[in-house]
Amino acid sequence: MLQLMINDQQFYISDQAADTMLLNYLREQRGLVGTKEGCASGDCGACTVVMVSADPLLGLRYQQINSCITPLHALHGKQVITVEYLKQGQQLHPVQQAIVDKHGSQCGFCTPGFVMSLYALSRQSEAPEHPEEFLAGNLCRCTGYGPLIEVARDIAQQGPTVDHIQQKEAEVKQWMDECEGLDGVNYWQPSSREELAKVRAAHPKARWVAGATDLALEVTQQYKQIEQMIDLSAVDELKQITRIDGGWRIGAALNLNEVHQFMLQHYPTTNEIFSRLGSLTIRHRATLGGSLGNASPIGDIAPLLISLNGKVEVDDGKHIELHAAEDYITGYRQTKLKENQWISAVHLPDLAPSAKHQIYKVSKRYEDDITTVVLALNIQLDDQQRVSQCVIAAGGVAAKSVRLTELEQGLVGKVFDLASLKQVQAMVPQYVKPIDDVRASAEYRVLLVQNLLKRFYLYCQQLPTRLAAHA
Repeated sequence: MLQLMINDQQFYISDQAADTMLLNYLREQRGLVGTKEGCASGDCGACTVVMVSADPLLGLRYQQINSCITPLHALHGKQVITVEYLKQGQQLHPVQQAIVDKHGSQCGFCTPGFVMSLYALSRQSEAPEHPEEFLAGNLCRCTGYGPLIEVARDIAQQGPTVDHIQQKEAEVKQWMDECEGLDGVNYWQPSSREELAKVRAAHPKARWVAGATDLALEVTQQYKQIEQMIDLSAVDELKQITRIDGGWRIGAALNLNEVHQFMLQHYPTTNEIFSRLGSLTIRHRATLGGSLGNASPIGDIAPLLISLNGKVEVDDGKHIELHAAEDYITGYRQTKLKENQWISAVHLPDLAPSAKHQIYKVSKRYEDDITTVVLALNIQLDDQQRVSQCVIAAGGVAAKSVRLTELEQGLVGKVFDLASLKQVQAMVPQYVKPIDDVRASAEYRVLLVQNLLKRFYLYCQQLPTRLAAHA
């Protein structure tokens, strides 16, 4: 049975379909209509709620999520806070009052989502460096961002707010500790790889789910029914980061926000791309395994892994296989994953101190948008300043994320100067054959690859100066 706390009420649910989304349940079953549906794709933020979960080290964590693309059963053992719970009688919550004081609400449709994102910000134990990032997943058609950004910065400066919700944390934590394992209707949440293998054997047609930020779109956008789901998020080893020989193993079910924090420490050149992998609201649910399992040609994770010489770990409960990132995806939304296998982790070797690595993303919006082209590059130079090793990977230019080996061969053994850059740029139209679609023409995508190569060249030329400035 699904055990869920909504605001301060406990629910024991046994009659909801596996593909029921949280938003529909809140509005249609519980009458909590303050949470709005705008896009039904996790893009606008009108449906934002706050998910509260237990962390062994940090206590209770407050994270905003998109309720429109979050399966109801994925919230087993968690608390969901909606906008209705903030106000006490006639007294507005401090976050709501701050929006009123700053004149941050216009037509009002998007306001509940903004309120909940700002409430999540107010519950952070440490003030984020860029508090406005908490609003990146919320769109306002009335263009009222200025006052809301001011509110976010004020909240970050003031620190965590003591409110009636915090005063009940002990009760919430006790309830979470007492929750038993999920026994859902056509929705399974195994807690070990062995149990996962058994459930898979018994239900071979069930769909894998972790964050569901892409899978849920089949329900909300294509109106498909997904009758059975196997949730990977309760298997501990799929959510851990461990040191391995010469590198790291990162669990495939770890959400992208946690992966981002780790990458900032060990692979800082990936910061820009992780900051643009959806919004913070999306990254609280999205996972590495979900992106790789989806195998979209515009997925940003695959080119990143290729550029870092990463490997994809797949498991069937008995045997583990490793595939080079460029080999794992075999075609348009096709992979080497067999019916009884799941993605369990990615392996990343340590980035060599001498490596020059960057990954660039071009999209119509800076964040929370689909990639037009992503280009990832990783080169090393020898003592004569010649390219000794080179990896160039791209997304958005073919039916899958690709490693551009022909361009690599055009650089290896040469001094990476303006002459060699121009030679490689001239090769691009021959080896990069993108399609025309609504996001960009093929000609424009080819030009982007050429220009991003130059951007990387300029970065490499400026790198010694940058390193000296930080010495």
